Amino acid sequence: MNITKLKIRGRIKRLFKLYPKELLDRWGDIIQEEVIKIIEPYRVIMSYVSLPSEVPTFKILKKVLSDGKILIVPKTVDEDIIPVRIESLDELSPGAFNVLEPYSSEAYTVTDLEVIIIPGIAFNTRLHRVGHGKGHFDRFIKSLPERVLKIGLAYDFQIVDEDFIDEWDEEMDIIITEKRRIER
Repeated sequence: MNITKLKIRGRIKRLFKLYPKELLDRWGDIIQEEVIKIIEPYRVIMSYVSLPSEVPTFKILKKVLSDGKILIVPKTVDEDIIPVRIESLDELSPGAFNVLEPYSSEAYTVTDLEVIIIPGIAFNTRLHRVGHGKGHFDRFIKSLPERVLKIGLAYDFQIVDEDFIDEWDEEMDIIITEKRRIER
C-alpha cells in the first residue's frame, strides 16, 4: 500500500469540497474544449464517463458522437475494463461503482484505438496518475498499443508535487487542466 497515494487521495477529496460546483463546471468546460481541439484529428477515441467528482466528459462524448467518430467507453467487469463502442449516450446506465456504463459487454478491439481519455484523483508534473486504487485503468492501459495517446484530465488543484509511482503505474502523454497542458 502506497502511503503517499493514500494521503494524496484524502487531500484531493477534501479540496474538492472547497470549490463551488459552478466554478468546477466552468473549469470543466475549459478542459473539455482543450481536449476537443487535441482529439480533432483522431477517429477512434475512448473516454471515461465522468462522475460528479471528476472532470466532466459529456461535452467530449457528445462531440465525438456528433462528428461521426467511433466512441469507446469503459465497462467494468470484475477487475477488468472492457472497451465498448457506443453510438448514443442513451446506451449508458449505472453500473459498477455507480458509473454510467454501456448496456452491452461486447468488447471493441483496441488495435484501432488512437486516443484514451483517463480520469484520476491526482496527477503529478511527471505525468503519473493516482487513481482510486483498484488498478483498473493501469491494467487496461498496459494492454493498449504503445502509439495510443493517453490524456489525463484534472483540475489544476489535482496536480501535486509528490512522487508516488508504483511499478504498475502507467504514464500519461498529456495532462490537461483549466490552466495548463503538461506533456512530455
